[in-house]
Amino acid sequence: METSQLQKLLLQLHQELSDHQIDDAQVQAQLQILLKDIDRQIHNKVEDAAANSQLSDLAIELEAEFPRLSSTLREVTDQLSKLGI
Repeated sequence: METSQLQKLLLQLHQELSDHQIDDAQVQAQLQILLKDIDRQIHNKVEDAAANSQLSDLAIELEAEFPRLSSTLREVTDQLSKLGI
C-alpha cells in the first residue's frame, strides 16, 4: 500500500513540475538530482538521509511560490520515511 502511495505521489510530483515554470536554473537542477536520488532509493531500497533532507529543504524553499508543489515534495519525503527508505 505504501509503495503504491509513493508511486502515486511521484506521478503527481512529475505532473506538478510540468505544470509550473520554475525559472531558477539552480532549483531546477536540484529537483532533477533529487528525483534521480528518490528513484535510486526506491529501486535499491536504501535510505539516503542526505537526499531526504535536501528534499525537505527544497520543499521549504519552494513553499511561497509553489505551495502545491512544496506540499507534494513533503508528502514524498514522508512516504519515503514510512517505507524506511
